[in-house]
Amino acid sequence: MGNVSFTRPIDQQVNNYQGLETALAKAFKQVFADVFEQQVQDMLDYGCPHLGSRKVIERFSKQDGLVVLRRPLTSDTLMRVIYANWSSLASERGLGFLEFVLRMIWTDQWQIKRLWHPIKTYLNYPKHITDEEKPDHFLTSRLRISIEDSVDTSEIIELSPILRRLVPANVVLKVHSKALDVELGNSSIGAAVYGKVYQVIDFSD
Repeated sequence: MGNVSFTRPIDQQVNNYQGLETALAKAFKQVFADVFEQQVQDMLDYGCPHLGSRKVIERFSKQDGLVVLRRPLTSDTLMRVIYANWSSLASERGLGFLEFVLRMIWTDQWQIKRLWHPIKTYLNYPKHITDEEKPDHFLTSRLRISIEDSVDTSEIIELSPILRRLVPANVVLKVHSKALDVELGNSSIGAAVYGKVYQVIDFSD
C-alpha cells in the first residue's frame, strides 16, 4: 500500500529537535522500526493481501487453499500473481484457473487430459479409464495432469494435494509425473509359487 510513516506524530513535534527529547524520539523510532514496523505493515496489508509481504501472501494463500511455493527466486512473484487472479475471478474459478496456475508454475511442461470409460463396462467404473476419446466411451468427471520429466518430482509431490483443491468438487484430479515412468526394456519379471501339501485321514469309521 505504499510507504506509510507510523511515527509521523513524533516527527511532527517541534520539541523533538531539542536535547533529550530528540534522543528519546530517535530511540523510539529505531525500536519501533526494528520490532513492530513490519508487523503493523502486514496487518495494514490484510485488506489487500496480494500487495503485502511474502508472509502476508503465504498466510492468505494457505487460508484459501492455494499454491505455496518454496522456490528461492521466483516464488514471491508467482504467489502474488496467483493470489491476485484468484481474488479477482470470484465465482468464475474452475478448470480455467487450474490451467492458469499450471502455466504460472510450470509454463508449458504439462498437459490436462480428460478421461473416458467404456460404456459396456460401466458397472466396473473406473477400472477401464482411458484418455482416448472413442465412440463407445462416455466422458467421466476425472482429469489427469501429465507433467514432463524435466520438472522437479519433489515439487510435484508437494503441490499435487493443492492442485486437487483447485478444481470443482465434482472433478476427480490425478497428477502424473513422467519422471516416474520406468522403461523396463528387455528386463524380465519372474514369479514364484509356493505350495504345501497336507494329508487328511478320516478315522471316523
